[in-house]
Amino acid sequence: MRETISIIVDYESPLARRVAGDIWSCLSRAALEAGHARVAALWESLEAPGSPESSPQAGVRVFVLGQDRPEAVDRVGAVVARSGEARLHGVVVAVPEQPSPLSGALLYQGVEGVTRSGARAGDVLPALVPVAPLTECEAYTARLFERLQKV
Repeated sequence: MRETISIIVDYESPLARRVAGDIWSCLSRAALEAGHARVAALWESLEAPGSPESSPQAGVRVFVLGQDRPEAVDRVGAVVARSGEARLHGVVVAVPEQPSPLSGALLYQGVEGVTRSGARAGDVLPALVPVAPLTECEAYTARLFERLQKV
């Protein structure tokens, strides 16, 4: 399996940066444990993603936003519309150990941005992922990897 995963991060959010690194680490480990050593990541900024012409088409696109910067969610739909199709989309809202009650609404807005831009709702895997401990991140990446193998 040769898979390219685009991790699109709101780098202005310390929460998003930390969780995005954890997601990549967990995805890499899950791929190796499953016997798939050929998984590559394209790291892009949510604010200024690379042009579709300059980067290979990713089969999976994971958006990582932080609860600390809710305004960044408005960029998700524009990136999906501009970047073309992917088989699977992840929308992750990174939350502190004590998340805000509004973080669920932020996650919903991110999913809505992806689906409004043309992705099917069944092709989106949303999650609230705390910065600690890694168990939630590991569980999310395991679900993402399972879905990727089925698609």
